[in-house]
Amino acid sequence: MKKPSVGTIVLFVALILSTLSAVNFALGRNAERTKRIWLEGQLDKITKARDALQEERDELVKTKESLEGQLKDTMSQAKDLAQQFAQEKKARESLTTELAQTRRDLTDRNEQVSNTEKEKENLTEDLAKAKQSYQALSNELTTLRQAKEALERRVKEMLSLQAQEAEKIVVKPTRSTNTDLIPAPSQSSSPLEGKVLVVNRDFNFVVVNLGSKEGLKIGDQLSLWRGGKAIGKAQVEKLYETMSAATLLTEEKKGQVKEGDLVRLTS
Repeated sequence: MKKPSVGTIVLFVALILSTLSAVNFALGRNAERTKRIWLEGQLDKITKARDALQEERDELVKTKESLEGQLKDTMSQAKDLAQQFAQEKKARESLTTELAQTRRDLTDRNEQVSNTEKEKENLTEDLAKAKQSYQALSNELTTLRQAKEALERRVKEMLSLQAQEAEKIVVKPTRSTNTDLIPAPSQSSSPLEGKVLVVNRDFNFVVVNLGSKEGLKIGDQLSLWRGGKAIGKAQVEKLYETMSAATLLTEEKKGQVKEGDLVRLTS
């Protein structure tokens, strides 16, 4: 049997190497194509995830802007209520001062009557004048009381209309970790909590975001807190559905209570 020549062997080896190279090249191209397809799939997933995150971010921004607008409206309503309450308190103080003046006038008149007892001839005339003055003052006081009652009825009507309008725009709390939202009344044993919306130093009272809707009543006492420390007390004097006005009773330091302080119903 004739042995193959060297050239034949070299040619055969070259053919095998060429075949192996072609196979490796085909396998490499196939692996590269598979890798490119996988990368394109991952890129598509990342793009979709990015778009979804962008949509979620836009929605969160819109929600944040909406909540900020609602908070601004609530603060505006609280300030309006505080101004109305201040006007009521000012009118009441004016009526109290006028009543005190009326009482002083009556006292002075009685003193005049007592002094004129020594003069019997003038007693009847002075007494008649005193009675007329007393009747006039009584009529004036009655007129003032009627005017005050009419004013209070008008204010209540206005507050009722404003409360109805306010109820239309109040946003019910949703599930959120945002601590700026007004907390719903809790059925647990923890005390009812809220916060100070407005502080009026002229008439020494605060407006808080707790009202009859949360079970608050006129005469209830509230404790004021900041940083875990009690800084004062207040007593509810005017009650609305979602807000109330409370007169400051005590403060650890004068002028310490500010807007945003924590409010708790004293049990």
